[in-house]
Amino acid sequence: MFALDRHASFFQHSLRLLPYHYTQTDTTRLALVFFCVSGLDLLGYLPVGDRQCSSKSKITKLDVEHWKEWVYSTCLLPTRDAFRCSPATAVPRSSASSSSSSHFDQFDYDAGHTAGTYFALCTLIILRDDLSRLDRVGMMRWLRKCQRQDGSFAAGLLRSKHNGAGAALSDDDDDNCEQKFGERDLRFGYCAAAARWLIGGDILARKKIVAADIAFDSAFEYIASCISFDGGIAMSPYAEAHAGGTYCGVGALCLLSQRKISTVLADAVVGDLVKWSLMQQVYAELDPESGSEDEIHSEPTSFSSSESPLRSPVVDRPAGFSGRTNKPPDTCYSFWAGGTLAMLELPVTSSSSSSSSSSSSSSSSSSTGSLRLLDIRANIMFLLTQTQNTMIGGFSKVAGTHPDIMHSYLGIAALAMCAETIRQNGGPESFVKADTELDTIASILPLQPLDGALCLSTSALQYAQELRSKWENE
Repeated sequence: MFALDRHASFFQHSLRLLPYHYTQTDTTRLALVFFCVSGLDLLGYLPVGDRQCSSKSKITKLDVEHWKEWVYSTCLLPTRDAFRCSPATAVPRSSASSSSSSHFDQFDYDAGHTAGTYFALCTLIILRDDLSRLDRVGMMRWLRKCQRQDGSFAAGLLRSKHNGAGAALSDDDDDNCEQKFGERDLRFGYCAAAARWLIGGDILARKKIVAADIAFDSAFEYIASCISFDGGIAMSPYAEAHAGGTYCGVGALCLLSQRKISTVLADAVVGDLVKWSLMQQVYAELDPESGSEDEIHSEPTSFSSSESPLRSPVVDRPAGFSGRTNKPPDTCYSFWAGGTLAMLELPVTSSSSSSSSSSSSSSSSSSTGSLRLLDIRANIMFLLTQTQNTMIGGFSKVAGTHPDIMHSYLGIAALAMCAETIRQNGGPESFVKADTELDTIASILPLQPLDGALCLSTSALQYAQELRSKWENE
């Protein structure tokens, strides 16, 4: 059964105090806050908007305001155009350095970060902040400056101390005044695309409030260069396809194209992406010599149920998702692969009947896309029976390990998408293989619907759309 209240307690405790094991993650503290706040949102524990939150929730409006203030006071740069990933990365600002200083002394290292900016914006949107304390124009200019010539995005931008310490960027700032830093991978491209949408960067560009938008063509070309021979997307060109990279690539395309992926990806590429994502669902192999049917090997199998040497069909077993081919299942990939499927819809073939075309058209407008094509039941059972911790709450990376914040949130996010698919496709009765599973599958239905492209609840997405409408009409 889904331990909703235990998970809510896990996130609330994590927001107050973390064990020493999390010391190494202190430089990404804002990400942990997002996971906890968004997890509570999906669980229905946040008193935001007009929502009637859970009667067991002890979270108050004062808590919500406190969390908002923490994000602004500890992570927003003085220029108000970007966020740090953590208060721990803030460094003192000094005035101009001497002429004999080294090249590295010329830059201000209290820098914004694309991932930190994404997490901050998402957290503030969930908490129903209107973003009026941000310099949205400056943030859009900053995002554009983070884009490299090859279309990829840097993690952030170091600004010259000589260009007015901490001065906001303008459209005509010379590249000699800034230095991009960070790897070339799709994570930063996705975070930049999401941040641009959340602040209405496309609206600012269309109204000529900023000189230019980000370079779409080069961004699309860079993502295309990361597509692997097997149909998935790698984090960088010529690397191995990865479920996380596939999600980031598809997510960036989805947000940059205003959720019209068919306008930037060929049907064949969409089909390959869907197929690759579905192929990452891994069924556990049971030991035929074992007397217990609950004993599961750590290595995945790739055979079909008809080829299975087991006494019972493999499709009756829990099945999570792996991140790469021939790897064991991991909680987080249920979201990375599931979120990719939620954003993609297989094209309708010309041979389809009118009734099937109508059905496909209806499903394409839903929030679950091709998610209905995976084995929903097996994925739910993997998460609830293998990696969920029903005693203290949370989800672990793999079975038998301690739960952590990231996997807890992504496990719940994956279940939220599964719950919405179940609601849209006949209810839990259509997904169970035995009556004894009905209550287990139905236990995830109280979860709030989730938008796969932004990794936010649909209620938070609706609020973001309201802000965009307001900015459009200003």
